[in-house]
Amino acid sequence: MKKGLRQVTRQFNAIRLFISPCPSAAKSPTIFSFMLVNYRHRRGMYYPAPEKSVRLRRFIFWGIVLLLVLYFIVSPILRVFGWGSSGQKLPVTLRVEDAGIVSVVLEGGKSQRAEDQMKLFPKEKVSTGPTGNAALLFFDSSVARLDGNTDTSITESVGGKSSSIGLALDRGTLWLNIPAASQALHRNITTPTLSYTFPSGSEVILSPSSLLVFHAGGAGVTVSFKGHSDITIGEGQQFVLPADLKTVSNDLYSYRTPLDLSSLTSPFLLASREKEQTITTSVLAPSSTGSDILTVTQPTDGTKISGDSVTVNGRVGSGVLAVNVNGHPAVLSNDTHAFTQELSLPAGDTFAITVQALDSQGNALMEIHRTVTRGASASGATVIAAPTITEPAKSGETYRTAQTDVVLRGTSPSNAATIYVNDYQLKLFDPSRGTWSYLASLRLGNMQRGLNVFDVHAEDAAGNKSPSSRITILSGPGPEGVVSSASSATVSSPSSLLNPHTLPNNAPLTPGMLHITGAPVLPDFIATGTGFLLEGQTSAKTASMWVNGYQLRLYTPGKTFWNYLATPSLGTIKPGNNVYHIVARDAQGNILDLLDFSTTYRK
Repeated sequence: MKKGLRQVTRQFNAIRLFISPCPSAAKSPTIFSFMLVNYRHRRGMYYPAPEKSVRLRRFIFWGIVLLLVLYFIVSPILRVFGWGSSGQKLPVTLRVEDAGIVSVVLEGGKSQRAEDQMKLFPKEKVSTGPTGNAALLFFDSSVARLDGNTDTSITESVGGKSSSIGLALDRGTLWLNIPAASQALHRNITTPTLSYTFPSGSEVILSPSSLLVFHAGGAGVTVSFKGHSDITIGEGQQFVLPADLKTVSNDLYSYRTPLDLSSLTSPFLLASREKEQTITTSVLAPSSTGSDILTVTQPTDGTKISGDSVTVNGRVGSGVLAVNVNGHPAVLSNDTHAFTQELSLPAGDTFAITVQALDSQGNALMEIHRTVTRGASASGATVIAAPTITEPAKSGETYRTAQTDVVLRGTSPSNAATIYVNDYQLKLFDPSRGTWSYLASLRLGNMQRGLNVFDVHAEDAAGNKSPSSRITILSGPGPEGVVSSASSATVSSPSSLLNPHTLPNNAPLTPGMLHITGAPVLPDFIATGTGFLLEGQTSAKTASMWVNGYQLRLYTPGKTFWNYLATPSLGTIKPGNNVYHIVARDAQGNILDLLDFSTTYRK
């Protein structure tokens, strides 16, 4: 009975409140609001929103959804054409060399013969034949030169707030040079195997599975391999993956070794360096002389400087907004368009100067190079001798050991303030003792299994740098002790290297004194596999040895033997016939003797 009474009371209250004034009815009695009551879902009662308000909210909701859909669909399409992005798509200039075949694929079309100075954009491809060479010049003055049998395509070339350049290397070999003074941007090259990211100031040779770093800013080049942690390959190091990728170790650093010094004699490297200035200046200068863009009046090329500094002067065109001299902003007059910059000269015989004219985006419009010769220092700085190495072998020797730790020891020159081992400053060095020591350890990571090269040099209080002494450590199994020795303790520094274009081209003074020794002189010799060591004999009067126009850096004056590594991994030998032009010169640069050696290489 009570249950039924409660139900009747509940229904009566619902009917009484079904039509009820809304809370604002006290002010507007004529306005009513319908109240819906649902006792299954809520115990209280509420006022529904007016119908117009519901429609408005629905309109706004579906409008937002439509805008989001349009954004995600249309934005990628606009970015393809360079709209709506934070950067501007910039062309890449293709330079085609005379020899060989170079082809391009434009906008997904068919392959066609490439033309010099073509402008390429992302998703366009360049291919070289067996004897073809070409170069790509990016807007930041970076140069990528293709060796023969190389396929690459442009993936990025964007300038602006988010600048980036990128290539995809499908096969072959690239030489990449990024100026140290170039603007900050992301640079990436991907291959079917690896991905490389490069800092400013990089000079490398790379393939889909190898990397040789001759120069690199900062920590070095970042290498990525799928399924492994990224690693960094620094200046003076190389990285080569095994042919069977299934056997790759989890520790990618196990494939990092010191740079083989014979790679510095690579014909591909030498040719790329030689052609770089021609590539950049001929493209960056829109006029025949370039005088309306950039003119350097002081110093002239080859000027001899007697002091410790040099002043660089010149004039630029009206379209130039800034000038960099060796990466430093020069003082530029807006009225006269003249610029000036004073540079301090480091120790050494020669000093390179690079002057760049920049536009409003920081892009190099033109670049001019000067080389000055430094005479005696105005401050009277004396020459500092190279430190010596006494343990575990003498300077210039190669030592084999299976030990985990090796202590290098030696003596220091009397005016040495600091000692460096591979550019690492010895923290505990005491100049008053006249000796130094350095721990090379597998556990510390400053020594690896295999070949390790340690260069030791000193600096005085003024920062003058001595020549380097070198010791080579072979870490691995085998008899402990000295493997080979050298007749000289000092390694040639870059400043002591000669310019082959300025040397005499005389008839041989002592013809017949150069000889090839070893396996290559056997009848019907054919190189295979990893190549061979080209070695021979010369006279004690020899001051420098040259192979294919490049000075051998490991050769020291007076040695009666020389060697040169011919290997495909360094580009010093290629399939087919290979000719090696060998020249011996005396201290004055005169030719003592020369000979040509040719061989066939088969993979």
